[in-house]
Amino acid sequence: MSAAHIYHSALPLSPRTSIVRRLYEPYADPLMRIVQGVPMSWNPAIVAVKSLNPIRRPVWSPCSRFIAIDCETGIQILDATTLGRVKSLPQQGGFCQLLTFSAESRLLTQLGDKLGEIISWDLQTGVSAGVNSSDEVLREQLYPGDHQERDIFTEAALSITYSGCGTMFGVLFKRRNFTVIVTYNVLSSTATGHYPVERPAANIIWTHDKSIRFATFGPESITIWEVGFVLEHPATVVESLSTPDNFDPSSPFLFLPTCSRLAFTLNGSVFVWDAQHSKLLLSYADIKYPELNEMTFSSDGHFFACRTLNPEIYLWKDSPTGYTFHQRLVSSTNFPLPLLSPDGRSIIAFRHQDLQLWRTTDPTPPLFSVPARDVQSTERFVLGFSPDESLAAAARLRDNTATVLDLRAGVPRLTVDAGMEIYGLRVAGSTVVVVGESKIVTWNLPQRGHALNATANINDSIQTTIFDHSPHAESHFASISPDFNFTAIAGKDQANCRCLCIYDMTTGKYLAIINTDWNGVWFSPDGRKLWSYFITATSGWAIVKDSKSNFLKMEHLGETSCPPGEYPWTPPRDYKITDDGWVFNPNGKRLLWLPPHWRQSYEHERDRMCSGRFLAFLYGGLLEPVILEVPE
Repeated sequence: MSAAHIYHSALPLSPRTSIVRRLYEPYADPLMRIVQGVPMSWNPAIVAVKSLNPIRRPVWSPCSRFIAIDCETGIQILDATTLGRVKSLPQQGGFCQLLTFSAESRLLTQLGDKLGEIISWDLQTGVSAGVNSSDEVLREQLYPGDHQERDIFTEAALSITYSGCGTMFGVLFKRRNFTVIVTYNVLSSTATGHYPVERPAANIIWTHDKSIRFATFGPESITIWEVGFVLEHPATVVESLSTPDNFDPSSPFLFLPTCSRLAFTLNGSVFVWDAQHSKLLLSYADIKYPELNEMTFSSDGHFFACRTLNPEIYLWKDSPTGYTFHQRLVSSTNFPLPLLSPDGRSIIAFRHQDLQLWRTTDPTPPLFSVPARDVQSTERFVLGFSPDESLAAAARLRDNTATVLDLRAGVPRLTVDAGMEIYGLRVAGSTVVVVGESKIVTWNLPQRGHALNATANINDSIQTTIFDHSPHAESHFASISPDFNFTAIAGKDQANCRCLCIYDMTTGKYLAIINTDWNGVWFSPDGRKLWSYFITATSGWAIVKDSKSNFLKMEHLGETSCPPGEYPWTPPRDYKITDDGWVFNPNGKRLLWLPPHWRQSYEHERDRMCSGRFLAFLYGGLLEPVILEVPE
């Protein structure tokens, strides 16, 4: 927006190893100090854009030069190198179900939500031709005599394929249990015939020479069929391909006809099967429940990509021994949906209004590698500041590793392998305390003057406290009171109902339980109240010691807005963070513009934490917590 924004925001956020940072860091004058969160190197994405409207159904052109996206305001044709807009096409007809290019990438066809509601554009001339949506002849053929069915006839368009000459195309429609191929003449804009299909595999049809091909599933094989575009004769069997053991056609799968390859999921893992040669090409176990639109092939099968639990895309490359890992692409959007270009040289990831582009041929830095196990980075971070604001302890929720960061130097002071899933932590004085599902573990910090970035494990701990009673069956989050007297764990009880359990920090004694729908928990700064949240709403309880027993009495404060200063995400000193990413000081001065991957599209206050002069972002899509220091 101005030179000041470059020096205060852009240059301080440039990667640590970048040429830009080396050249211009001495001249940058940031208004906020970035303690942690600056990346080591540039994201390998070539370009990222944000649409004004949600992006639906992007599709590559066969030549890999263009990308068509469906938006609420119409269809945009983007350049596949810059993601710049090449052409805009107006929204016509009803809801757009499917977009596709013709084989020579000259025509773009939109399928609407009714039978025959098909519009094609000539991208060179911009002229559109619509197929009549009230084709009574075709409706009578599909539903003879059933006028009521014909009047409400709407179809799910599953797949479309153009003939080699480009004068005809076929569409695979499905409604209820009825699946049919309908062919159309592009020039006359009329339907020319229909052909019923039973048990279609992968819900796709494709062109081979002058015919349409489709696949069906049998008990142990995939059968390839062929029928002419004019649909004059019954379909004939082309070949039969084997399916792997335990393959379930009801699970998400993707069939690549050109190479007879089948990508499918089984028990949370993803596999790629060579049906032509009956061998497994890829088996990867750290993908949790992928869906169909989260897996993608290039047209020649040379590349295969799928989304992980992280906001990342794993890309594999074909080799004589199967698929070998090629790249890990980090997206700025949560749960990106990948789509490889037909030539395999590029890949886009899209979600909501965001679209990113990478080159698959670009080299990948050594740090990008497939982790040995899933680190569940869709989970947010947990973080605790020391009372004197000199240290911060952070961990990814449910991970095993915690890091104590020196806030003055901006470097790790101690990295701890807790040997358990971490639900909460706090650091104070010379100790760091970590809470798991069944116990509390404490470590001493290395003395000042010792080497930074020391490591420790469970054998180095100075104290372990076991909870004497654990009514919660599934934990989500834990909080430690500032005076280290209590810890509260949010989770679910044996009946799968949400609850908050409070324990004595010294003895591990179970003190109280609160049955509530709220699924997060925080102590107030004075430790006398307990606050819980659900999305953006809050509920509170006052902690009262029962003089007649060792248990606590929790007095409900009601479901109300949390008073200022009670929650750890209250902005420090009246600083303001806007939805579009600006940090303002109390006088309304812009201090820093937060990059998109430092904030979510839906703003949750619980994904921030503030303490005195520090502001932290804990979104699950980040590689590490981001910590900023506001001016004195």
